[in-house]
Amino acid sequence: MTDLLYYLSIPLIQNMFAATVLACVLCGAVGAYVVVGRKVAVTGGIAHTTFGGVGFAYYVMSVYGVSWMSPMAGALLFSMAAAVAIVIGRRTDGVREDTVIGALWAVGMALGVVFMCYMDRSVIVPSSYESILFGNMLLIDSGKLAVMAAVTAVSMAAVLFFYRDLRIITFDRVHAKVSGMNVTALDLVLHVLIAVTCVLVANVVGIVMVIALMTVPAAMGSLFSRGMAGTMAIGTAAAIALSLLGLLLSLAMDTPPGATVVLVIGTVFAAVLAVRRLALGAAVGE
Repeated sequence: MTDLLYYLSIPLIQNMFAATVLACVLCGAVGAYVVVGRKVAVTGGIAHTTFGGVGFAYYVMSVYGVSWMSPMAGALLFSMAAAVAIVIGRRTDGVREDTVIGALWAVGMALGVVFMCYMDRSVIVPSSYESILFGNMLLIDSGKLAVMAAVTAVSMAAVLFFYRDLRIITFDRVHAKVSGMNVTALDLVLHVLIAVTCVLVANVVGIVMVIALMTVPAAMGSLFSRGMAGTMAIGTAAAIALSLLGLLLSLAMDTPPGATVVLVIGTVFAAVLAVRRLALGAAVGE
């Protein structure tokens, strides 16, 4: 217990907890649209495309001295481009959305490897592939935390502003089109929000594990609420509670924080599904 209290007094550990809460708040809100709108594959495609942005940022920083192009900025640039490409691809005849997602997924990862291969490592020492793909919360300093807080605030304001319209196109796109709503523009807004969330979450659990934090808590919320607001609220609460529990366990067991968080979320989700199935079986038996 004494060791745990000592860890919690360290600024980098405090930043880790704060960054996790910020990511969970955005995941709870945007993740509800991802789960209800069946956009898990979109999330995976955009998340993995950000790896290309991270490599691009390291390349231009080390070779051309572009200091403002941080890995987070590069990831945001590539994720936005991926979001736009998916929306455009969806409206292109003869091109399936999953094909566009698969292409972006593969090309984004490949570009990240190539850019990092050609960067000047004598100027900048990049994060390891492991920390980029699977996360390293201890690399979140006060500056990055402030950026995450600002991005979260702006994104949540957008979620609230477009809440009604995004809810309509998520549940009934046909009704939205008949009502004269600009479905393409709203699609773009939603995909951009997913892109921003992917970048934010990647700073916490890494690129590979983004899907877990984006979808599993929201999926738990959808099990207990049929409304979008309820799904968001329950998903956010579940994400925060389970993520904090995962962080505490990682400190106690000296395991990687991001992986531990994902394992805790996945275990609880499996338990919830099992209990729900047993409860439904018992109800049917009666």
